[in-house]
Amino acid sequence: MAPKDNPKTQNPHLKRKNPQDESGSKTLQSSQQLTSRQRKYAKTRDARQVSVQTSGRAFGSGEVDLDKFVKAREFEIKALEDALVRSKKQLSARAFQGVPREMRRRTASHDVKKVPKRLRRRAMREEVEVDGYLQMEEDNTPGRTRRLTGKMRLRLDTAKKLREIRQSVAKRHQPKAKEAIVDIGDKKGVSGQMRESKVKKNKLQEPPKPQTMFRKRQIYKTWLPTHLYHTKRAHMTPPKEPLWRFALPLTPTNKSYRVTHRASGQRGAVAWDTSYMSTIGLEGPEKSVQGLLKALGVGANDDEEGAWAKKGERWRRGTRSWSCWLFEQAGWPVKPIGPAVIVWCLEQDRAKDIVMGGTKPHYDTTKHKRKALIRTHPSAFLQLWEQVIRLAKVQKPMVMVEDLRFEIGSIEVTGPASTEALLTTLWPKEISDDLSRTEDSVAKAWTSLARLGNPASTPPGALLAFEIHDPRLHFPARKADPPSQDSTAQFCALSLLSIWPPDRTQTVPSIFDRSARLKAQREMPSQKAIDRRKSLAIPSEYVEAKPSDPSVPIMLLANRTPLHSQGSWTLLLPWKCVNPVWNCLMHVPLSIGGSVRFGGQQEAQQVAFEAGESWFPGDFPGTRAGWEMEERERKNKKDEWGRKPKGKRVEWESVDLGNGKKGEIGIGWGCDWKRLTSRSGSTDQKDDSEGKEQRIQENGKNDTSLPTKAVDRRNTANEKTEKPEELADYPEIFHLCSSIAHATLYSPSPDPSLVTGALITVRLSILTRGVTTRCGRIYRLPNNDPTLRQKWLSLLPDSQSAEPKVKKNRKDLAPIAKTASQADVQKRLERILFEPMPVIPGSKDYPVVPDEGDLLGFVTSGSFNLREGRGTGIGSLLLSKVMEQRQAPKGEEYRGKAEKEENKNSRKGPRATKEDRICIVREAGLGCGRLAMWELC
Repeated sequence: MAPKDNPKTQNPHLKRKNPQDESGSKTLQSSQQLTSRQRKYAKTRDARQVSVQTSGRAFGSGEVDLDKFVKAREFEIKALEDALVRSKKQLSARAFQGVPREMRRRTASHDVKKVPKRLRRRAMREEVEVDGYLQMEEDNTPGRTRRLTGKMRLRLDTAKKLREIRQSVAKRHQPKAKEAIVDIGDKKGVSGQMRESKVKKNKLQEPPKPQTMFRKRQIYKTWLPTHLYHTKRAHMTPPKEPLWRFALPLTPTNKSYRVTHRASGQRGAVAWDTSYMSTIGLEGPEKSVQGLLKALGVGANDDEEGAWAKKGERWRRGTRSWSCWLFEQAGWPVKPIGPAVIVWCLEQDRAKDIVMGGTKPHYDTTKHKRKALIRTHPSAFLQLWEQVIRLAKVQKPMVMVEDLRFEIGSIEVTGPASTEALLTTLWPKEISDDLSRTEDSVAKAWTSLARLGNPASTPPGALLAFEIHDPRLHFPARKADPPSQDSTAQFCALSLLSIWPPDRTQTVPSIFDRSARLKAQREMPSQKAIDRRKSLAIPSEYVEAKPSDPSVPIMLLANRTPLHSQGSWTLLLPWKCVNPVWNCLMHVPLSIGGSVRFGGQQEAQQVAFEAGESWFPGDFPGTRAGWEMEERERKNKKDEWGRKPKGKRVEWESVDLGNGKKGEIGIGWGCDWKRLTSRSGSTDQKDDSEGKEQRIQENGKNDTSLPTKAVDRRNTANEKTEKPEELADYPEIFHLCSSIAHATLYSPSPDPSLVTGALITVRLSILTRGVTTRCGRIYRLPNNDPTLRQKWLSLLPDSQSAEPKVKKNRKDLAPIAKTASQADVQKRLERILFEPMPVIPGSKDYPVVPDEGDLLGFVTSGSFNLREGRGTGIGSLLLSKVMEQRQAPKGEEYRGKAEKEENKNSRKGPRATKEDRICIVREAGLGCGRLAMWELC
């Protein structure tokens, strides 16, 4: 610090007197006695004051003390700098202060736009950015930090695009600038210049960059190409709760349950935008790609007629598709991932061999590169991606893997009019290829399917790949003529299906070529350009196609189900071409009347349920994707239960199960697989966490939170994949495929590793009145109580009728004629009075449900089936419990009758008797059960 000297010696020109007198008393002048001018003058004078220090002490005894002399000068220099800063702050005026008082605005101190234009530059110089916020340079007055609105973001984005266009135009006129032209195959006449982006191999692809106005709505999810169409007509997933990282339509806003049933099976068609399905591209030597697919379990359970034998010859050639289950590496069959569809790319050399009648390739499969596509459900994509990347790196030579989720979209159409709707929408484009001009070309075969009412009539795994025109050029579509009932036309259709020319004339699919996909998307004209061409066309005539119009590569896959007679079409096409095709498909007038209906996730479940099929992932709790779906549904049902008043919701601890047993088994709002698979099955040894949770809810405390691990897993599902060790709550169960389950179930010595923890998916049929819903409990017939077992068997309907015996007697009671005699009337009265009354569920004579030890599994989906006309369901059973049921003693009388009926037409050895497949289904929260019959899906 500077030495303390007398103020008068420091500044001899100081005019103001020292406020402290000689006696030490402080006599401060009151500020009220000074005018504003005097206060301003004093403020200015203080700002101009500069402290100094004498240098007399540095010259003691006639010598110069350098240390003291330097310190004195240092003090004066710092005082001068401080005075300059104070003077600048005190004497400078802000820009808004230079405005006359009558023109000043209250917000001018922090908003530059409130200052007159002549002072705005000066005001902008006064603003500085501190920690991301604007404030004034002279003081800490905060500047205006206005958030960008949607309109401002649009203007900024437009300005950015215009700036980029100006820069590209400027570079184009430079002589040294060069453009990379992409040649698509052997085709010429490519209009424009395109720069091909770099392909990301073995890396996940980012979603397409959304439009500026919708960018903030797609931060944590991705929209489908037809999102704007669905969001105006359907109930969507909640904004903060996307499904499989997508915003998906759940169900149309209009009532659509019965309409969907009629359109999917009787008349009409239903379409879904299935662009959320994940696609993985494989490219490498054929032998390496085959090794990767074999490591995933493709054809692992097939015999000599499997995928890698004669049966899969057309599939390996590239003219058919293959549907199968995929497994983790070295995890067949206990580590399933999910179902998938695999398609090989047909090579040009093999296409020539097909035409010439050859079957064996004339090239080395270890060096010749081929491509393949794997399509799977998005819930199982991340798990499959990890396995594919790991297996691709160990192949010699290595296989290149590409994420095609946002490059290839898809549309699925089902119903009797599905083929008609697609034929009206998809117009094949003539290709300058000699093979396409023949009568057996793929395009010709596609247009010849006009009389095909069921896609399941095509050969298994049928595939059609060709290019189409922009469907907007033929919009609006004209109503097609009804299919002809002529015998000649029907014979031609049958001959086409039996011969199936695309197996011989299929060309190389362009959808496998990335350049062709990008070209179709970039050359797709805007709707404004299409409308301009329509206005210049002849009235009532379609727009003439130009050579510059894009060729959209597509691929049609015919799907069939093992039980349901109605099949479906899956249309694969580039991602940005989905919306034009979808809009045209939705406005196709059908020959039977009406138009194509669209469906959501609930309609997809309904169609699969009515067909008697299991729906992935909801009906497969033995997979990781199915377990995540179970947790999601469990949370939703628990939240719904918690929102109800205590008097209107089910109290799980108070459910009466008969014989003094009370309390629901396990979690009431979900399928408690963890409890079922535990070694202790007694009711007194419940899970501690579940018991505490139910007791808290019984006391009125509604805890709607899930375990922390489940919540973290759901939140991180959008960002990274999950490891099996992170699934701490996942029970030790796995899904067993139907073919393996059938062989294990009827094997005299099954493999113990396939029995312990294995779940089999079954189809349930309610034998009496009533329905079942999700989370229903499935019991086997009691083995330790013969009396109770016989009571349940007595409720079985007659083997020759689908109705119970008591109902058959009621049907015999025809109305009495008016001319009936007195004896007939008396006999009728005696029959009514002495006939036993039917046993009603919930009555005293109705049998109670078995104990928890007889619990087999749970119902994953169930309702009233409009196709069957009765209640059905899909469930999962624990295989070890089913095996115990077969070994338990049964009723000899019914057993012999059932075995005789079941084995009468059997050619593959003995099957399970009807009594083995009889079960009891009880809804969660109810005390009575209903008889049902299960069979493998």
